[in-house]
Amino acid sequence: MSTARKFFVTAESIQRRRRGVFHGLFAPPVAVWSFRQLDFRRNTFIFETKMNPRGLLLLLVFGTVPLLCRAEIDSGKAYGTLQGTVEDQTTKQPACCTVMITDSTGKTVIENESFGAGFRCDGRFSKQLPPGRTRVLVTRGFETRAVEKIIDMPAGGKEEVNVSLERVVDLRRKGWYAGDSHVHMIHGEKTIRVSFDEVALVARAEDLQYLSLAQNWILDQPTPENLTAQLFPRSRPNCTLTWSLEEPKNYYRGDAGRCLGHCWTVGMRGRTTSGEDVVRVLLQASAHDYESDKPTFANFESHRLIHEQGGAVFYTHPARWWTGSWGGQGGYPKREETRISNLAAELPLDTLAGPTFDGVDVMTTGGEFQANEMAFDLWSLLLNHGYRLAGTASSDACFDRPDGATPGVVRTYTYLPDGFSLPGVAKAMAQGRNFITSGPLLLVSAAGQPPGSVFPANGKSTRLEIEAWASGADSKGLSRLEILRNGQPVQTSLFSPLLATVKTNFSFAEAETAWYCVRVFGSDPQRQRAVSGAFFFNGKDYRPPSPVPARIHVILQDAVTGKELIGSVTEVFFHGTLPHAGKAHSIASGDAWVTIPATARLRAEVSGHKPLVKSPILANAALIDFITHLTAEDLLKWETFERTKRMFEETTLVFRLEPVP
Repeated sequence: MSTARKFFVTAESIQRRRRGVFHGLFAPPVAVWSFRQLDFRRNTFIFETKMNPRGLLLLLVFGTVPLLCRAEIDSGKAYGTLQGTVEDQTTKQPACCTVMITDSTGKTVIENESFGAGFRCDGRFSKQLPPGRTRVLVTRGFETRAVEKIIDMPAGGKEEVNVSLERVVDLRRKGWYAGDSHVHMIHGEKTIRVSFDEVALVARAEDLQYLSLAQNWILDQPTPENLTAQLFPRSRPNCTLTWSLEEPKNYYRGDAGRCLGHCWTVGMRGRTTSGEDVVRVLLQASAHDYESDKPTFANFESHRLIHEQGGAVFYTHPARWWTGSWGGQGGYPKREETRISNLAAELPLDTLAGPTFDGVDVMTTGGEFQANEMAFDLWSLLLNHGYRLAGTASSDACFDRPDGATPGVVRTYTYLPDGFSLPGVAKAMAQGRNFITSGPLLLVSAAGQPPGSVFPANGKSTRLEIEAWASGADSKGLSRLEILRNGQPVQTSLFSPLLATVKTNFSFAEAETAWYCVRVFGSDPQRQRAVSGAFFFNGKDYRPPSPVPARIHVILQDAVTGKELIGSVTEVFFHGTLPHAGKAHSIASGDAWVTIPATARLRAEVSGHKPLVKSPILANAALIDFITHLTAEDLLKWETFERTKRMFEETTLVFRLEPVP
């Protein structure tokens, strides 16, 4: 019997030596080495060993496990020391930032496999580097101009680099605050160590006013109080750390191929009025991967609890899916090639029944080009049908995943003219007072009002004031600006040469119900873009869509005899997993039609029988089957919404009630 182990060896140990020959300290039968993979992106060599357990015990006893690999050093390549300081140009204080050092061999210096584009520092760093031409690039979010330095590193000597960071624009001074509310401390991979201190440094280095850290966390008891005790002391006036949840994160009965949709939250309190732990309740309300034994709850039932707690909730990566291997747990057979869905499949139902949520991510990470385009089209579809939902962005960063620790790679800016607070963010974000970006910075107002504002469509002239800046990390500039009406461009400006900043306006007279937004693109239009929130114009005929109710044919039967019973049904509204009773309806003849909110369940009660609760949504097998098999393309068709509406407008619920012994 042998034990397999994988060892990750950074290419630094080979590239910086002419004779990069690896030696196993022990020969078989203690360990057998085999080359497994060369990962160019992570600059890492991966070996696998099959080790005799007794050999492994010897290694542990003699403390030699860290020395399983070593490389002979070429004495002709003496390393030098690079010492760096980074300060804010305005405050003259040390500035947290991201540093990318490319040494003379072409290697990027990293400190943690979770981030392969350099390392984060608190304003000071020291690195041992090979001699020769060395590139140092310092960045801090999007509002700060990147600084590049070229250094000739001496062999065996010392070199200093001093960097002063200058803001392209200070949006906090203009009332705009950037944040990321969809960041995982531990997503599940658990391949990389994570600490709260590291998360705090990254948030400051990315110049985020707030970062909401979601599950899972390195806490045995992640209560709201314990999370706050870790995050509050690490917060600063210009960088607030808080906890959040990617909840509901709901697979129907734990089946990753039948996703109901994932959401993120911002601004929640941690305890209900009765003292319930909101973290625990929301986690109980979602079936995660393989959790097939959990009772099923709809996403809108979690949305209700989030709103009760003062938070806002937004669907994320609504058009994301892929194929891969899945199964072998939770009662599901192993499948080598199956659809794995992160789609917002329940979104059509939640829209019609409420809407029960506040908005949808138009961007999730910077590289999901097609999925992000489809997300923008979905947002446009909802707005075009009268649903005034906010457009947002979130990174889905994961600190325990290789190259995953990139919060703020896309971010939401929210307008708070009275100053920053998390409750203020939740309220203003839900009102649509946002712009979202993967780089460029974009401020738009209509008649002096921010995005999310509503105007009468009276044919009078309205002027959009537009100001945009290229990201500080984009030295080339802005390439295009678009003004859109109802999701379609009505004016496009191409910039040649590219521009560092743009200030312009656009006047129009709107006589019909419509909405407008602005998009701006950096030098790489796919990777660098910003979208303003929407401005709404209401015609005389505009009415916000009313929630669509469910019409239920209720049948009460004795479970033993099948005889129809006389009793009542009571509306029950779940706040996560917590039930709250509502209106009662009499069932005088064994069956009756009742009209209820689509988000309610019904509790049937008959004298001498055990009460029974059913959901007109979750007990509707045809509706659930339809929703959980939607494709990304289906979400962009209004016919999908109409069919969903028809399926829950008329539903039969048969309550077979057990007699009380």
